[in-house]
Amino acid sequence: MSHDPTAPEYRAFQDRVEKGAIGLPDHPAIRGMLAELFSPEECRVASVMPMKLSSTKRIASLAGLTVERTQEIVDTLVRRGLIVDLERPDGRVVYFLNPPVVGFFEFSMMRVRTDIDQDKVSRQMWDYLRADPDMAFARMLFGAPTFIARPLVNEDAVRPASHTEILDWERGTQVIEDAGSWAEGLCHCRHVARRLGRGCDYPPESCLSLGLGADYLVRNGMARRIDKARALQILDESRAHDMVQMCDNVKARPTYICNCCPCCCEMLEGIRMLKTREAIVTSGWLATPDDDACNGCNQCVKACPVEAIDLVPATPSAKAPRRKKRASVNADTCLGCAVCVKHCKFDALSMKRRPARLHTPESMMEKIMIQALERGKLQNLLFDDSRRLSHRVLNTLVRVVLTLPPSKALLAREQVKSRFVRLAMDGFKSTPQGKLTKGL
Repeated sequence: MSHDPTAPEYRAFQDRVEKGAIGLPDHPAIRGMLAELFSPEECRVASVMPMKLSSTKRIASLAGLTVERTQEIVDTLVRRGLIVDLERPDGRVVYFLNPPVVGFFEFSMMRVRTDIDQDKVSRQMWDYLRADPDMAFARMLFGAPTFIARPLVNEDAVRPASHTEILDWERGTQVIEDAGSWAEGLCHCRHVARRLGRGCDYPPESCLSLGLGADYLVRNGMARRIDKARALQILDESRAHDMVQMCDNVKARPTYICNCCPCCCEMLEGIRMLKTREAIVTSGWLATPDDDACNGCNQCVKACPVEAIDLVPATPSAKAPRRKKRASVNADTCLGCAVCVKHCKFDALSMKRRPARLHTPESMMEKIMIQALERGKLQNLLFDDSRRLSHRVLNTLVRVVLTLPPSKALLAREQVKSRFVRLAMDGFKSTPQGKLTKGL
């Protein structure tokens, strides 16, 4: 049931989400969507949640509600995908607020529901994510080097001589092998497109969740449990359909592999919309044409899901004596997915290692910290208790230091940034204000 989108609870919720690494720029469609998905009281609870894992008792004290009422609301929001619940070894459950992407945007549409108007929500999502002329969300999402997901190269398309160069965390098959638990769900993007009359023929239920992500979605009815064999089958079928595997951008324990179609996927659409951008979203591999062998047949151009290949004028060669054009790959937009390679009938296209590899975070926490640093929000993770004077002062201090021109230039260097984030993570885990493992 829709609520009044002008209620102050929704503005407070947007402000809270905006503090995170992946924020929520203000937009009329977003306010309407939140009013459809959540009640003002639910947003009131969500808007006071700390940046760190928190108990119900802690959340209740911040919301000014009883523990019992807070627990009822938290349980509802867990089932709706706004909050994640994690059980400690001692049986205690702690919670944290999901980001919008990958998070409650997707989870709201990963199943058919009757408690909300999914047609209305789909229109609002489309207006915000695709129809916004300012592309506010796309620019925010792609406006920093560390993206939420990373493409996986199709191992079968890499020539045997280069197979040893593919690291285990770059292999979709190995990511699935190591996951421990697996789940299959309805693709959010294709579900939204279908409700808007823009559906496609790609498999609708090919969204793979892994490990803790699979456990969370299955526990709350957003995906169904499958075995490893079925997960590998989905990966193979998706590659056969020329779909792009977008994996959680971490090396250890990734929580999902999205099997993306070029027509409905919001991530791929964002890349196409922002032809020139600061960040490169890539597998670490690059589609590389053989300039002599390419005859300009145009098949790779048609196959590329992000329009990264063009035909350019070319003179005849010994291998292509009648050609007038050849393929040229834009290295700044090539995903390194290898969808194009299997469409080349002349063995004129192969996958090569990029000269410089992009940094892939080791863990989910490191990814969150790096994204927050790149977006000038690290202080919100370290000092998020606005009721404490010390946190307010330190939050402001860190923000000012990180935005000073010398600091920004220094932290742009990958090695310095990585070391800085690891030091921040150590402090976040060890200080009383930022404990992750004790005192909750």
